[in-house]
Parts: sequence; structure tokens; C-alpha cells
Amino acid sequence: MLRIVQVNAVYDPQARTADALLDRYATLTGWSAAVAGAGAEVRTLQRFHTASQVVRDGMPYEFVKDAEPPWMSTGAAPAPLIDAVVRAEPDAVHVNGLIFPALIEGLRRALPTQVAMVAQHHGGEFPVRGSGPVGWWNRRQWRRGLAGVDAYSFSAAGQARAWREAGVLGPQPVLEIVEAGTRLHCVARDRARAATGLSGSPLILWVGRLTANKDPLTVLDGLDIALPLSHDARVAMVFGEEALIDRVRDRIAASPVLRDRVMLVGGVPHDEIGNYYGAADVFVSGSHAEGSGYALIEAMSCGLVPVVTDIPSFRTITGGTGGLWAAGDAAACASALAGVCSCDLAAKREKVRRQFDDVLRWEAIGARTLAAYAAVVDRRRLKGQS
Repeated sequence: MLRIVQVNAVYDPQARTADALLDRYATLTGWSAAVAGAGAEVRTLQRFHTASQVVRDGMPYEFVKDAEPPWMSTGAAPAPLIDAVVRAEPDAVHVNGLIFPALIEGLRRALPTQVAMVAQHHGGEFPVRGSGPVGWWNRRQWRRGLAGVDAYSFSAAGQARAWREAGVLGPQPVLEIVEAGTRLHCVARDRARAATGLSGSPLILWVGRLTANKDPLTVLDGLDIALPLSHDARVAMVFGEEALIDRVRDRIAASPVLRDRVMLVGGVPHDEIGNYYGAADVFVSGSHAEGSGYALIEAMSCGLVPVVTDIPSFRTITGGTGGLWAAGDAAACASALAGVCSCDLAAKREKVRRQFDDVLRWEAIGARTLAAYAAVVDRRRLKGQS
């Protein structure tokens, strides 16, 4: 049985206890359980302000205390965390994030030669900054640290392009594995619409922050063009962060089409979001960049047909099941929405559910991860013998 240690180097300082932190980190616990369910022995090492050990759903979590701040710097390599990884005697180490080159370099120095290591991309802005000699030095240091891994994992292989072009990644292979699944409970249509009061044929759903990267204004421009082509279509927008709320309200108010068809729902507790996915038919997003797309994955788990931007992670996640459009292009958004809304949505929804089962379900992610990591370990051991 392959022994895998998952390493998470940052933590939310608002979490006062280890259990509270695990409650917030569904991807951390979901990944551990999925890979263990596929047949590996998995142990998770998590930096925290208090040292402790917790077993949740049969999975061991060790919380390691050190002197670093919650959001550890890219140049930090805390000895307590490295020592804990070595004591766990792994066959493979899974490091969450490509933004800890010093930690990865420290782990490679401390671990036995035959131990394989994979660093997984978790989204966020490309971190290596600076031009001229400073930029060259920063990229060189980053590449030196990441050279310690045997493979990089991205939700979509295309996401690695910017990193390679910057000279940060070495020649190691890229594993294309979606970073997270979901255990969301989907609510039946009639019950969901009764609970939310929503209607529409189709009902188009937005779930995401109102920020420039999510680009709700371009989506609203696209809806303004597409909605007149579907008389009974309605839109519901669920969101937490409200950076663009005033501009969103002004855009809706300025359009007779949007005023009558778009409902701003606002924030929804996560244990109630299944009602909104259950009520809807189509999911729309205008994101310019994503590590994966948690809301999209949740929507597809409930069979919503995606109409989303043509970015690497969304292409992999959707797998040709819906409509793709160029980020920032309202006309392309309108065309994709019109195309999806005019098709046989029932057939499309079945295709979406198959894509979720085959690629996005936690069980599928666990099986794909274990198979890929076993191959990485084999290559590492063969390399050590040569």
C-alpha cells in the first residue's frame, strides 16, 4: 500500500481549534479521504498555531506548530514541519501549492532519495514578480526550489504554460488532475424551487464573487443580448463578496430586459446552496482565471449545463458538456448562452452528470491521483537504481 503524506503549509488564523480548521478546509479532508478510499495510506500534516493530532472519518491529521506566521512566506522552510514529514516515512509527499519553493527544497534535502514528491497548483495569481536582474534572480530561486519535485499537478495542463514560459518549472511532467470534488447534496427540482421561490425556463444561475476577475458585468452584458431570445428565461445571482455590487445594480437598472429577468440573491449559507443549484438549469461564469472552479464543480454535480469562459481549468472540468466563450467578450457570452438555452437541456444535463461522475467526483479524483502517484514513485525508484 502506497503511503502518501499531504503537506499544507498555511492556515486560517481565525480557526481556534484543529477541528474548526478541518471544518473550513473541505478540500484538504476531501482529498485525504478520496485518495485513501482509492487504496493509499494517507496522513495529513498541517501547520497550525497549536500542536495536536486529530482523527476524522478514520483519517489522521497532525497539526504542527512552528514560529512562522499563518501565511508562511515563500522563503520559509520550518524545521518542525520538515521533521514531521520525515518521521511519517512516506513513499510520496503531496505539497499543496507551488508557492513554497524553500519548503520543497528543504523537504528534498531531508527525505530519503527514494521518496517521490508532487507539488499541486491551487490557483491564485502567478507569484513571481520583478524584471531585469531582480526578476531573473527571483525566477532562478523559485525554479531551484521546485526542482525538488518529481511532478507538478494542475487541474488543467494548460495552466502550467505561464509557469514554464517564466522559466520557473523544470522538465518534470505535469499531472492533469482536478484539484477538488464536492460532496454537495443536490435538492430535487420541485422542492428547490419551492424553497427558493425561483422560476424560469430555463433558470440561469450565477454563483461567485462580484469581482473584476469573475467579471459579472460582461456576463450581464451577454445576458442583455441573449435573454430576449428566450422569453421564459430568468437569472438568479448568488454572491458573497460585493466589490462591484453598485456597478452590477446600475447595469441591471439601466436595462429593461435585466430589470425584469435578473434577481440579485446575495449571500447564501453553504448548507442552503443546494436549493439554488437544484432549482436551476444552466450555470454561467465570466471568470478570467481560476485554479479549478469550485462553484462550477458543485453546479455540475447537480446537472447544471455550464456556460463558462474558455480558460484552461474550465475546459478540463466541463469536458465539452456546455458552452465556452472568450473571457471579456459579451457577444460571445450571449452566443454561448443562446446556443445552450435553445438545445435539449435534458440531454445536456445527462451528459454533464456523466462528466461529473467520470472526472469530478471525489472517488474519480482519488483513483486518478493514486494511479498517477504510484507511477511517479516507480519512476523515482527506478531513477535511484540507475
